[in-house]
Amino acid sequence: MQKKILVIDDDITSLDIVSFLFEEKGFLVERCTDGFSAIEQVKKEHPDLIIVDLMMPGINGVDTVKELRSQGVSSPIIAFTAVDEPILHKEAEEAGCNTVLTKPCRSEKLVETIHRLLPDS
Repeated sequence: MQKKILVIDDDITSLDIVSFLFEEKGFLVERCTDGFSAIEQVKKEHPDLIIVDLMMPGINGVDTVKELRSQGVSSPIIAFTAVDEPILHKEAEEAGCNTVLTKPCRSEKLVETIHRLLPDS
């Protein structure tokens, strides 16, 4: 069965790159450009895995993850951020992210992380 990944990022270029990478690997990819719409989409789509940028306008990635976890979302969440600050990474993990990856990231590492979090993918 095809696994569904939700990618949340306000940067359209990042959305395009990550979406293409996972579509090429056989995943079904949904996209959101902000945390508010992502929270609503997760309720409807129930993705198998979520990739979220931490620095977004409106509701940032950390607060998006906190809200998703408070609503009982148990899907693995990867924080994918250009900000390489240990304090932010710790906040993301405390909010409920399973792991944090820093952009730019080798595509192999991102795919490897997905397979680790979704072993049957």
